[in-house]
Parts: sequence; C-alpha cells; structure tokens
Amino acid sequence: MKKDGFTLAELLITLGIIGVVAALTIPNLIQSYKKKYVEVRLARFYSTMSQALKLNIAENGTITFGQRDLTDSEYLTQWYKDNVTKYIKTIIEEGPEVNNTYYKVAFTDGSGFNSYYSGTKPDGSAGLGNLYLFYCVNYTNCKLGSFDGTNTFLFIINPNTAQILTYGAGDKTENLLRDCGTPNRQWGCVTLIMRNNWKIPDNYPLKF
Repeated sequence: MKKDGFTLAELLITLGIIGVVAALTIPNLIQSYKKKYVEVRLARFYSTMSQALKLNIAENGTITFGQRDLTDSEYLTQWYKDNVTKYIKTIIEEGPEVNNTYYKVAFTDGSGFNSYYSGTKPDGSAGLGNLYLFYCVNYTNCKLGSFDGTNTFLFIINPNTAQILTYGAGDKTENLLRDCGTPNRQWGCVTLIMRNNWKIPDNYPLKF
C-alpha cells in the first residue's frame, strides 16, 4: 500500500523557505509596531495635555505663570499640581527631591515626562519664558532634558497662550529634517510627526 507524504528533503526545503520569509518580514513588522507605538503615544500625550489646559481655563478663567527662575522646582511642582496634573490620572509625581530643576510625571500607560520652566524668554530678555516638557514614550527610559527623536520628544507650553506646542512648530520642514538627523539637535523631530497627522513620515531621518 502506497503512503503519501513529504520526504525529509521536502520538509527541510519548506522550513528553509519559511525561515527566509520570516527573516525578511519580522524586522519590518517589529519596526512598524515600534512606529505605531510611538505615534499613538505622542498623539495621546498632546491631546491629554491640551485637554487638561482647556479644563483648567474653563474652571479658573486663565492659567497663571510667575516670573521664576528655571531652578525653582518647588514653584514648578506646585504649578503642575494646581494647573495640570489634577486633570490627568498619574501614578508618579516627583518634584524637588529628584532634582532642583526638573519635575517628573509618569502616566498610567507607562509613558511620562520631565520638565523645567524658564522664567525668562529664550533670548534672555524680560518676560515669560517657556515651560519645556520632555515626553518619554517609556517612562523607565526617561532622561532629564532628553529629546532623542525616538523615545523622548520635546514639547513646550507657551505661557502667553497657555497652549501646548511641539518644539519647532514655526520652523521650516527642511530645517527640522536636517536637525532631526543631527545628534543633539533632535528637538524638532516631534513637529515632523505632528505635521504628518501624528504619523512618522517616510523621510524621517531616525530609525526605530
């Protein structure tokens, strides 16, 4: 009686083909997953912070910033508690005991941010400075003042408009692309993603 089946050689060839296909497709699948992971969290953070600021204004009529030095972390900690984090569910909030400059927050989804407030304008002239937010896709990888364009991204809160903005929102796209691909100049990478409807563009200069 004849029995149908695969020979050992046929099985080995089939397994070899499967291995080659997997080797070609799995890295792309992993990269696509990482990109989607970053995109979703960036969009959620921007939306969540925007909503918190709007709720504060609706409740209090305005958001007040003080003329304080960026190392005044006690002021920054209290400002967040009064104006932002009471509208957002968090699991960790760390203030002056961590660093005399930065304030840190972890969200329930595992992301978070650290930030500092400059009490002077970026050019050093009199007036309100910016509130800088260094968002971390994964809070465990948060580094103070980091904006590497893959795990950490730089946002600001403009004290004059009480709005959250991506850093470099007023810059030209070609300049942002150049800087984003340059080490230690990735501050505007998040604007490239925001301008592409919170999708990492095909010409994004960094790899995930």
